[in-house]
Amino acid sequence: MHLRRQFPITPHRSDMRFLIALLLLPLLSRCAPAGDEPADLPADVPGSHGELEDFFFAWRAFQAPPVADGVPDYSASAMAAQHEALAGWQEVLASVDTTRWPVAHQVDWHLVWAEMNGLDFEHRITRPWERDPAFYVWFYPSPTDVPEREGPTIHGAIELDYIPQPLSGEDAADIARRLRRAAPLYAAARENLTGTGRDLWHTSVRSVREQSDDLEALAESVAETHPDLAAAALEAKEASEDFAGWVAQQLPQKTGPSGIGKDAHTWNLKMVHLLPYTW
Repeated sequence: MHLRRQFPITPHRSDMRFLIALLLLPLLSRCAPAGDEPADLPADVPGSHGELEDFFFAWRAFQAPPVADGVPDYSASAMAAQHEALAGWQEVLASVDTTRWPVAHQVDWHLVWAEMNGLDFEHRITRPWERDPAFYVWFYPSPTDVPEREGPTIHGAIELDYIPQPLSGEDAADIARRLRRAAPLYAAARENLTGTGRDLWHTSVRSVREQSDDLEALAESVAETHPDLAAAALEAKEASEDFAGWVAQQLPQKTGPSGIGKDAHTWNLKMVHLLPYTW
């Protein structure tokens, strides 16, 4: 079984294990331990498909932001450092000689290339950590209909549907711990969010308030079985409501455009989604 371009590149050496790992990637990408630092750029250029897989794992670790005390760091300095370092990863990938590789393995190279283009696009154009308050939604109670949630999603967001139900005591304690990161997360978000795109700020008020409702519903559903989780959910709800109020207060000052423009959209279609179309 070979993966084609409808799938992201995947990690292990047999194709079946590759596919299984693909299905787990949304979980893995959100479960990096607190305190992680960006991965170092590998010293050697991958010379085989197996080495490309190892390079991909290192790339995915680099792609995640640094995390301090459970809170991902999307500060201007952290994002500038990541974007600057990205060029080194792209140079190494461009140096890989795939001319003798089977087509399926060359496709995997292109998928890593497209992912790197995607991160570059986020830094140059969309910058959701800076422009879109809804990027900081921290709790998702409902499943997504694709392997990875669509749209920009903050690293470490709680995907309740990924966690077995009914909740075990261990899982409930872990969710409570992560929910208690909401207050420091939103304190950081207030510093990071400097964009002026009015539509993004306007729709974000609704998104964050919906999160508040979801957190209240979670608290009610676990009040008897997991009281500490219920308390943490209500604490997170308060932080969410405060953040939504702050976003609403900033809205009158946000008068800029939210769109990215035709040229950027066409670049994204071709260089990230690998589609032969323009806007």
